[in-house]
Amino acid sequence: MSRRPLGVLLSAAVAGAGILTLVSPSPATPPDSRQAQYAAAAAEFGVPESILLAVSYLESRWDFNAGTPSTGGGYGPMHLTDAAYVASLPGLEEPVGEDRRGADSR
Repeated sequence: MSRRPLGVLLSAAVAGAGILTLVSPSPATPPDSRQAQYAAAAAEFGVPESILLAVSYLESRWDFNAGTPSTGGGYGPMHLTDAAYVASLPGLEEPVGEDRRGADSR
């Protein structure tokens, strides 16, 4: 391969790359309804959206189990549980004067 075709090829590649930078990218897709719900909750309760997203990821790994409860009994991205049901489970009564965390100095 002579220097001339190689130079033409490199020039064409550089020109092509330059043209690609001039083309405006397509606008980002609008956030889906779940993202909008996180944004609304963040605004309503004064919690940063990034915190809500992080907690929901830690709770569920964003696995929604097709609408069925997880093995831990939680639903959805925040792994919500039925508080009345959980409170009715045996062994969860809190004895008077004791703290479940073991911090009875309070």
